[in-house]
Amino acid sequence: MAALRRALISAAAGCLLVAGLAACSHSAAPKSMSGMDMNGMNGMNMAGSGDDMPGMGEPTGPKIAAAVAADNGLHGAVGGYSYVVDSAAPFTFHITGPSGKTVTRFQPYEGQLLVFYLVRSDLGDFRQLTPSMRADGTWTVPLSALTPGSYRTYITFAAPDSSAGTPLSYSLSQPLTVPGSATVSALPAASETTTADGYTLRLTGSPHQGAATDLGVAVAKNGKPVQQFDRLLDGYVHLTAFHAGDAAFARALSTGRSAGGAAGAGDLTATIQFPESGVWRLFVQFETSGAEHTAAFTVEVP
Repeated sequence: MAALRRALISAAAGCLLVAGLAACSHSAAPKSMSGMDMNGMNGMNMAGSGDDMPGMGEPTGPKIAAAVAADNGLHGAVGGYSYVVDSAAPFTFHITGPSGKTVTRFQPYEGQLLVFYLVRSDLGDFRQLTPSMRADGTWTVPLSALTPGSYRTYITFAAPDSSAGTPLSYSLSQPLTVPGSATVSALPAASETTTADGYTLRLTGSPHQGAATDLGVAVAKNGKPVQQFDRLLDGYVHLTAFHAGDAAFARALSTGRSAGGAAGAGDLTATIQFPESGVWRLFVQFETSGAEHTAAFTVEVP
């Protein structure tokens, strides 16, 4: 299985996935991937697994540069790429490129072709979902019913840059309103610890605005450090943050695990850049024994 995943990474990096992988030869992809419908393809973890050692877990794909440094993700269009919502139920969208045509060709990024997030305006509801793309470039999101209120949807993806040659990543978003009587929940106070699904998490690092911040996340269960994690997207931990008030977006880059000495591997590590100061809600996703968990911290960024 590990060899197959490594083969998939190599094939994806070499030929840039297209709708239905039409640009790759049949020898580069299993038969189950060779159809024209991308449904189910986007959710594959292309980073491999069983690699739970300190310092490992860094992104495995080709180098990708951000289209806009320290972008807050609140724009619907950047660099000629536009995020266009087609319908809310079911939730479908497409992306147009600099040529004005619908984009169907993407650079694999974070182990997927595209990552989709939804967050409620009060930051009380967060979801990272796996959409699927049809051959015509229309994406469908498995979005279940939402309570009334204001939300924002975000997409992150990478595409080849014809001028520089280096793939560029984009973070775009669009508002979403669910009609009805809405209630607003207050954020919990800032804290370095939180719990989720029986796990206790501790956040380390000194967040600050405008520059890269190294963060660590220690995970424990029943008072004992968790040592074994599954790969999630393109690392061991996936961190996403949203700014209170305007829902500005900040995504972290997983950098592996710190050394834990005689006790084994240490904290899950990541680097993040907060584009604004103030209060942020930081969502932490990790996976153990095949089950994904999501925890959240309230963080004050000076």
